[in-house]
Amino acid sequence: MNPEMKREDDVTILVVDDHPMNLRVLLDSLQEEGFRILIARNGEGALRQATLALPDIILLDVMMPPGIDGFETCRRLKQQDATKDIPVIFMTALSDTINKVTGFEVGGVDYVTKPFDRAELLARVKAHLALQRYQRELAITNQKLRQMNEALLESQKQLEIAARTDPLTHLSNRRDMIEKIEMEKVRIKRHHKPFTLILCDIDNFKMFNDTFGHDCGDFILVSIANMMRAMIREQDQLARWGGEEFLFLLPETNLKSGAIVAEKIRKAIADYHFEYKTHVLSVTMTFGVSICQTHTIDIDDCIKQADRALYNGKHAGKNLVFQTKQAAVD
Repeated sequence: MNPEMKREDDVTILVVDDHPMNLRVLLDSLQEEGFRILIARNGEGALRQATLALPDIILLDVMMPPGIDGFETCRRLKQQDATKDIPVIFMTALSDTINKVTGFEVGGVDYVTKPFDRAELLARVKAHLALQRYQRELAITNQKLRQMNEALLESQKQLEIAARTDPLTHLSNRRDMIEKIEMEKVRIKRHHKPFTLILCDIDNFKMFNDTFGHDCGDFILVSIANMMRAMIREQDQLARWGGEEFLFLLPETNLKSGAIVAEKIRKAIADYHFEYKTHVLSVTMTFGVSICQTHTIDIDDCIKQADRALYNGKHAGKNLVFQTKQAAVD
């Protein structure tokens, strides 16, 4: 609905009364103000009219024999999604407190007593139309705020993902991997199970950039990342450590098992033929494996052990897995 205040000739009022004289008084008073008027003579008719026309407000007589009375009509209106928010003003000659309370309990917003005072009737109708407008404006404002908040949360989520993700390979970046290693270090304290780090490097990577261009280098990095990601367990982590280096975190894995994983990946890459444009390229990698088996160990030291193993592997001829064992501190 339009949140702006409707002009009076845009407002539709459903009047429900079984007395012709009451209807005439109401019609004269309301039509002089420019309101569009619909008429129903009983509760059943009011339900049909309200469902079809969705008026802006309903003036509802309480006593309408022999069908359902105004209280039951209002109760049913409030049970329907399409009509539950339409304000209902009861019209009644009953002035005792019990009937007034009943009217509010079934969902009415106000009441006017018969015989009608024209000024009072119009004042109450206009007051509730204004209140309805404010409620609509508030609902729309709240919806906009919710949408803005959702968009802000999504933007924050995307920024956080971007801050932890390598933009080329979509792997974890160095920052994210360090945090994951720190978390794994905490778990060692509880479970006393080691984890393995594998630091690997693409052999002769500069040659691909120099010979075929940096687009080729990016192609190799992305292809390698996808291959390695597909070859590890769900609980394992893989990050682009920098340049052509990648770092694996293998939870609850000993040195021997980590070396087996590294060898499987090394062989798969060495055996694979990478097709870049019209070129078929062979790629090899060297892997350094280290183990962290105590929660007191420094993470930098554990990474340095893997880096040292990688360095030794490079000097031993490349395209191989080299492992080094880090002694427990406690």
